[in-house]
Amino acid sequence: MRRADREVTDRKQLEEILQACHAVHIGAQDGDGMFVVPMNYGFHLEGDRLTLYVHSAQEGRKVSAFRAGGTVAFEMDGQHALRTADTACGHSYTYRSIMGSGPIRELTGREEKRAALGRIMEHMTGKSGWDMPDASLDRTAVFAIQADQWTGKSNQAG
Repeated sequence: MRRADREVTDRKQLEEILQACHAVHIGAQDGDGMFVVPMNYGFHLEGDRLTLYVHSAQEGRKVSAFRAGGTVAFEMDGQHALRTADTACGHSYTYRSIMGSGPIRELTGREEKRAALGRIMEHMTGKSGWDMPDASLDRTAVFAIQADQWTGKSNQAG
């Protein structure tokens, strides 16, 4: 990271960023090239170990690329605001973000999928204990990204 003064290393602050964001942008590659897709997500943070969970329909470019495995990149950001100044070069933009990469794998067992979807629903709604019928689980593709490396960054000063 070029601007070490903007790096977020405090676990509580990192978790606040994860909670505040609602979409993760995932970069993947397939035979047609690179692509980025925004997705809602859930997460599990244990110490420095971050796992992101996403879901999808059972077919399409995104799912095919994810099923091929390998490494994906991800980014999420929020708390945006323009900071104005008297000169063009004095303007800035506030934000908080998380970026990283890691292997993606499909979750196939019903209980594993149920737990991951529960994390997504809890993150997006603030509620837990959702009913997830087996038929719904069977028609939903669920993936986990194990963040091998990830960093937080914040430009909130001013």
